[in-house]
Amino acid sequence: MTQDTLPLKGLAYALAAVAIWTGFILVSKAGSLASLALPDMMMVRFGTAFVLFSPFIWQHRAAILQWRMLVLGLIGGLAYALSVFNGFANAPATHAALLLPGLMPIMIAVFAYFVAGERHSRASWLGIFLSSLGIMALLIETFTSGSQYWLGDSSFVLACIFWGIFTVLLRRWKFAPWQATLGIIAVTFSLFAPVYVLFLPHHILDATWQMVGLQAFYQGVMATTIQMVCYGRAVHLIGATRMGSLMALVPVFASSLAVPLFNEAWSLGLTIALVSILLGTLIGNLPISRILYRISSTPYYYK
Repeated sequence: MTQDTLPLKGLAYALAAVAIWTGFILVSKAGSLASLALPDMMMVRFGTAFVLFSPFIWQHRAAILQWRMLVLGLIGGLAYALSVFNGFANAPATHAALLLPGLMPIMIAVFAYFVAGERHSRASWLGIFLSSLGIMALLIETFTSGSQYWLGDSSFVLACIFWGIFTVLLRRWKFAPWQATLGIIAVTFSLFAPVYVLFLPHHILDATWQMVGLQAFYQGVMATTIQMVCYGRAVHLIGATRMGSLMALVPVFASSLAVPLFNEAWSLGLTIALVSILLGTLIGNLPISRILYRISSTPYYYK
């Protein structure tokens, strides 16, 4: 494979992850509205994945049974999922669509700089800065308007912190994406399932079997497994920072679909956040300096 095809292949994996993550936001919010509580969502997500992929988990047990994989599972599996599902239970899908993929590039860039030693271009930092302005506008609106969404928004922020750490560690420790995915499933299920069965309330029977089936398929297969593999491959091929920036494309699709699907209100803070994140994504990912150079060096002929 040539050097030129690597970014293209990485971009394809990244766009697949973007599409699946958009669906994850919508499906997760639908589940929280269908009487599925946070513990139920966790159990459906990781229980389904564990049952389906247990033969592969056993096959790769040597790679999974090590302390680094335990750390990845605790951060990118258990801590992230608990935070994000608590967010869905306490905030609209539009907030999730903007905060999760909008704040992740910021967290990933910071941790990549200090932990993995990645250096970012001026265009990347400018894109991150613009996205940060939009995120701040939405958070300020939430915390100053007396909205009850502050707990959900805070949970989304915490989830982004966990995901940023996980992404950088995944790249630094160079686990194969498939092994990392299996490790996260195994670690999270092993730690959470006993607590769920013995101590936590169960509301799965309160939802329809269609909703439970949808959650099992999307959470346990698409979001937990396929999306993780695509995300991990993209991180290895195009870098953690660029992958994080491309995830900011999710708000365009998720927020535009969440409003009609869940009858959610739109606000000024959401508008500012969406525009800022889009601008930040474009500036952070497009080769602006190369484009400007080509424009300035192109001869103009007037007829």
